[in-house]
Amino acid sequence: MTSTGLVYMMTPALACFYGGLVENKNFLNQLFLSIVCMAIIPVQWCLFGYSFTFGPGNSVFGSFDYSAGRKLGLVSLNGETADQVNPLSVPSLAFSAFQCSFAIITPALISGAVVGRMKLIPYMLFIFLWATFCYDPLARWTFYNLGWLRQMGVVDFAGGLVVHISSGISGLVAALILGSRAQFDPDVLNTGQTNIPFTIVGTGLLWVGWMGFNGGSAFEASGKFIFRKFSWKIVLFINEQEIYGSYSFFEGIAALAIVNSNVAAASSMTIWIILDMIHGKLRGQDNVFVSIPGVCSATVVGLVAITPCAGYVQPGYAVLIGACGGFIVNLFLAGKKRFFHVDDTLDVFSCHGLGGFIGTVMAGLFTQTDVNSAVANGAFYGNPIQLVYQLVGIVVVASFSAACTAAILLPMHFTFGIRINRLEQVRGLDNVAHGIVDMDASKKVPQISAPPLRQKQTEMNIVPIISIENNVQ
Repeated sequence: MTSTGLVYMMTPALACFYGGLVENKNFLNQLFLSIVCMAIIPVQWCLFGYSFTFGPGNSVFGSFDYSAGRKLGLVSLNGETADQVNPLSVPSLAFSAFQCSFAIITPALISGAVVGRMKLIPYMLFIFLWATFCYDPLARWTFYNLGWLRQMGVVDFAGGLVVHISSGISGLVAALILGSRAQFDPDVLNTGQTNIPFTIVGTGLLWVGWMGFNGGSAFEASGKFIFRKFSWKIVLFINEQEIYGSYSFFEGIAALAIVNSNVAAASSMTIWIILDMIHGKLRGQDNVFVSIPGVCSATVVGLVAITPCAGYVQPGYAVLIGACGGFIVNLFLAGKKRFFHVDDTLDVFSCHGLGGFIGTVMAGLFTQTDVNSAVANGAFYGNPIQLVYQLVGIVVVASFSAACTAAILLPMHFTFGIRINRLEQVRGLDNVAHGIVDMDASKKVPQISAPPLRQKQTEMNIVPIISIENNVQ
């Protein structure tokens, strides 16, 4: 339940993170695009979303058996009667609430790709349909114990595929369908970034929330009790007698996931700062230059990259994964400004799509059965087929997400329209969509001083006097 609360907090944190990166005229609208997911998705999840994802069914589709929460509170398993993992450790209602928090934040991530140019009603309709036809099936295939991707061997500890790659690809497709914002120029920095403190606060809250996101995905705090015999001889001297035997320990997967998440975020941030300094020197800057939005994004990239394998790898590999994520995404963003002129406004694809791709591939390389007995070894430990499974998972999730997003948005685009017109984009969606009036606008209008007015009035009074005298003469 603690992890559920932490992940729920991540959606308002995401709103702050995104809001601080947009222009003032779209600030409140960007907050709303994230927060409204907390209204739409829990209703959808209760009515049929949870049942579609974790209810009785086959490896592809669920059913309506748990619709509207029916039978849900009577199932003392991990969400479904067919799942025999930890049968009494997590009540189904707690499991449903935890998974709902994932379903909320995933479509909220997409909002960063459609900043300042999407109508509200089409957006809310898209969120509902996307969660139903895209997220729920993907979660079924990957998170559900009998899902076909999971049965094939694809591993995804906490949502690198289901949450990040799906939202990153969907955000990219949505940006392509909507087109660029009015006055969009990929070669010019966004001059409206005047709320960066919100982004910093949002980054911190996301980091804290990620402890529940990844740590909670272990579904237990203390870990599993493991009993093993000595593989090598340990000698203890007690009363001058040698004692040989076996040992037992707790396999703390939740603690491992939290440690890995922290060090991956830290290593990604560190490598990003170093790259910023190098780029600054290459541009001939005398002083050290470090981008605050960039560092905040680096933190998120590190957390995204470790998500697919947070409970499957050693902390040393987590440092490497975070550093690789920060390095690759930083270079990709540098190239994006020159070659990839798509208005993915807040880099949803770069941070979440590409970051999730990196983490999922790394899971195919570095996972260890000795670290977590629930997963097979990766390619570096004698099982190269695991990397193949991960690549298949990436292709399936990316293709399905792109197809679903296009199938939902294109009919709306060609019928009643989903894009705000150019003039309203210039005004800003805070005013257009929410009726917010800029109270500081009057300060921007130049005031006319009093002396010119009196002077003009005097001149106007003199003219008729002169004209009357001329008429009398």
